[in-house]
Amino acid sequence: MLSKAKHPFSVFSYVLAVTLLCLSIRVDAGQTLLSDYFQESWTTRDGLPHNTINSFNQSEDGYLWIGTWEGAARFNGREFAVFGRGEPTGLPDSGIRSISKDKQHNLILAGARGGISKRSASGWQSWPAFNVLINAVTEDQHGNLWLASEGQGLFWQNAQGGRRQFTTAGGLTSDVVHSVLASTDGKVWVGTGRGLQWFNSSDTSVKLTTVKGLPQVPVFALHQYGDSVLIGTERGLYRYHAGSVSVFSAALSDLPVSALLVSGEQLWIGTTDRGLLRHSALGLETLSMAGGLPNNRILSLYQDREQSIWVGTNGGLFRLRDAPFVTYTTAQGLAGDYIRAVLAHSDGSVWIGSSQGVSRYTEQGISNIDLSAVSTGQSVLSLVEAPDGSVWIGTYSDGAIQWRDGRIVRQFDRRSGLLANEIRAIAIADDGGLWFGTGQGLNHVSGQQVTSFAKEQGLPTPFVMALYLHPDGRLFIGTGGGVAVRQADGRIETLDFTGLDDAEYAFGFTPDLARELLWMATDRGLVAFDLQTDHMTMLGRSAGLPFDKVFQAAIDQQQHLWLSSNRGILRFERQQLEQFLAAQRSDIDYELFGESDGMQSAQANGGSMQAAAVARDGSVWFATSKGASKVQPEDLARFAANIPPVVIEGFKVNGKALPLYSGSQLAAGASRIELQFAGLGFVMPQRIQYRTKLEGFDTDWVERGSNTSAEYTNLSPGNYRFMVSAAYPQGDWSEHSASFSFSIAPYFWQRPLFWLLLTVFSLLSAMLALRWRLGSLKRRAKQLSAQVAKKTFELQQQADHLRQVDQERSALLLQVKQQAQEFELQARLDILTGLANRRAFDEALARECARSRRNALPLCLVLLDIDHFKRVNDNYSHSVGDQILKLVATEISRHCRQDDTVARWGGEEFALLLPNTALADAKDICERIRLAIEKIDCSAFAANLHISISMGIAQYAGEAAHDKLLTRSDSALYQAKQNGRNRINVAV
Repeated sequence: MLSKAKHPFSVFSYVLAVTLLCLSIRVDAGQTLLSDYFQESWTTRDGLPHNTINSFNQSEDGYLWIGTWEGAARFNGREFAVFGRGEPTGLPDSGIRSISKDKQHNLILAGARGGISKRSASGWQSWPAFNVLINAVTEDQHGNLWLASEGQGLFWQNAQGGRRQFTTAGGLTSDVVHSVLASTDGKVWVGTGRGLQWFNSSDTSVKLTTVKGLPQVPVFALHQYGDSVLIGTERGLYRYHAGSVSVFSAALSDLPVSALLVSGEQLWIGTTDRGLLRHSALGLETLSMAGGLPNNRILSLYQDREQSIWVGTNGGLFRLRDAPFVTYTTAQGLAGDYIRAVLAHSDGSVWIGSSQGVSRYTEQGISNIDLSAVSTGQSVLSLVEAPDGSVWIGTYSDGAIQWRDGRIVRQFDRRSGLLANEIRAIAIADDGGLWFGTGQGLNHVSGQQVTSFAKEQGLPTPFVMALYLHPDGRLFIGTGGGVAVRQADGRIETLDFTGLDDAEYAFGFTPDLARELLWMATDRGLVAFDLQTDHMTMLGRSAGLPFDKVFQAAIDQQQHLWLSSNRGILRFERQQLEQFLAAQRSDIDYELFGESDGMQSAQANGGSMQAAAVARDGSVWFATSKGASKVQPEDLARFAANIPPVVIEGFKVNGKALPLYSGSQLAAGASRIELQFAGLGFVMPQRIQYRTKLEGFDTDWVERGSNTSAEYTNLSPGNYRFMVSAAYPQGDWSEHSASFSFSIAPYFWQRPLFWLLLTVFSLLSAMLALRWRLGSLKRRAKQLSAQVAKKTFELQQQADHLRQVDQERSALLLQVKQQAQEFELQARLDILTGLANRRAFDEALARECARSRRNALPLCLVLLDIDHFKRVNDNYSHSVGDQILKLVATEISRHCRQDDTVARWGGEEFALLLPNTALADAKDICERIRLAIEKIDCSAFAANLHISISMGIAQYAGEAAHDKLLTRSDSALYQAKQNGRNRINVAV
């Protein structure tokens, strides 16, 4: 284990040195800032066997191997497979301290109890254990392994397994060896607990030379650095060059260095307790737990083939990588994390409005603008640039503020005549007039005159979220109830969204003037509005969008369209958009970006302008609930250029896993074959696409999307070769497909020889049977001719008898059938009224609800109750009550259609089921029934008796359980009775 630093570290001197170094080095604008890297981490919760990450390496097939105290975790980008002691590694303990490579690129695993094992293409090979913890392994130019141990010095092992040991008795400064390195000049460097030594690997006597100029402290890390060697010690980072040692940097002179990684012109430095550092053209940058690191104790560093930086800590696995999106939050200097608006200014800067203020992003960094003089909360909703370069800032509670030349020059709020202080949208006319969209309506400011527009002036609703002023004078107004257009002559008209999937909320506008289109983001998708013809086309669920609500569209410099939503950022190719608008295709493909692509949150914000913007440098910015996210569209091709290698990971036959031996011979009866595979790309593993081909079955490649398995059933006996390739979205397929061959043996009856023998046997049997049959027929012919006459008479008598019995049976069956039909009819009818009973109605209710849900047809249920019916029975008699029930049933039936179902629900309650009937029509029917029953004349059998009914109506809303429809209708009936009876009540 690494020991702690023995000397105190001056935080002030360190920070000062880092600052001076950063200021002294020219910033390379093309290099990613350490703070801009996308961060990801994994722990035991994600499948790691242990949170202490001792070592990394990447095998030739593309897997990332991670050494922990509970085994080596093989990572394919999605899941971990753990290799511990025993089979197949042959290691005596699961603790892995070091994973290195030999000259043939095979992995060498070493660790606890002196275990050492090699993984090659042919399998695993292990050697006898050294019975001491192995800290590091390196291979010299002659193929010999040198192993650093924790307390027993340095070990040497050749390819045949021969071994030697070197300790303090042989000249080592300490028997604790932390690091070992075989450099390209033939030297072997040994970092011990008391400094650094080296010897020439060709010298069989191993004459050790101690490096002067280093403190006698543990040397934890060694790394080749051009023609020199970097030395990471407990008390700083040093460089050995041309026989002398020097401090690598004054800022690193007292730093406890535990791991090193050289990546081009960048140097990554892991420390024992102060996190991760990077030394580059950008200066010296630091990342600690405060910046997202799982733990400040760094044990290992590695750069994979996709240039991601992997960091092994005491608190889990950590990765830094470039991502399509970069997100800026308060950690990078923004005033707040909850972003509502972004503005691409003409000077190249980007203004970012958040719930806690407004920030300005430039190449020099992020600065915050103080609005506290006029805004108490500084909560920003909208941003727009004026023709003179000033910026209008719409706030949540302090109106609109104009910022120019570093100061506030104007402010409009309720005191100025605005309808509300909540400014969600701003538009500026050519004549200098200002339009403000508020939560209470629209305002126009011209000079000192303020004009208000609300629902009375033609707005669909007063809640205004977006504005767009077209050069021809039309003002498009996005509200919570649709889009209104104020024409140049002052008329306000509402766009008809009928047929656009019931769209209502209009969150944002984006002009596409190259095609004379205005893109409208709504709660049902994206609407393309033709500015010349007023024709509207909906790009929504039916066109392939994965969800309904979208907030803001943005058109990048390549004319592709980006779209923000609550569930990520969508990107559409321009060519497909054109084809869709020209009705040349019915749906459209898209890419969906989220957290795995660099966003801190996939939840974008909308409802104020602008929620997305395209900066002068071509980057596209989005307002999200966790920072301002930007993407440079041109970089997408760089990410797609990575072609992930692909491997086949599993092979199952009839549900049982089998070893992956290409050329496997499967027994007959292998009816279900499943193969698992993985693209070994770690930048965007969830977005890797796959295609497969089973030679002998498939005629062409089969697109699998992001699925990582393929299953085949009922394959015929024969030889097969399975192939799989992988690619990132918009990238090329891997040139070399992974393949796996297998064969399925036939059953004995599926073999050609069996069928040949069976055919010959069948022909011979048929010939013999034919000859025997002909002879038998001749003999039987004489016997049959004698019996025909006798049997003819007997059969005639039997036929006559059977005909009579059959006639009697048919008559009996007809009688039984008629009785059954009559019984079935009675079982579904109410005897008193002749209406359907409760059982028949329940069946009709289930049937009509299913049909309504399946065909999207309206359906209404009515429950009807005779008012004060108990008084009729009590005051007149039950026979009179029965007469009333019959009369009511007759009137209800007379006003219903043939397709309607009328039933006696129980007692004085009736139920009506009205299929394909809208709520308004159902109310008309019920009113006619109510009036008809109110006019029933009962004087013939009960003088002075007048009856009325109460009714409850509920419209079917697609519920899976139709009893909820009954409950809502019953509640409506109960409310009608509570409100005075003789009325109709509609369920909400």
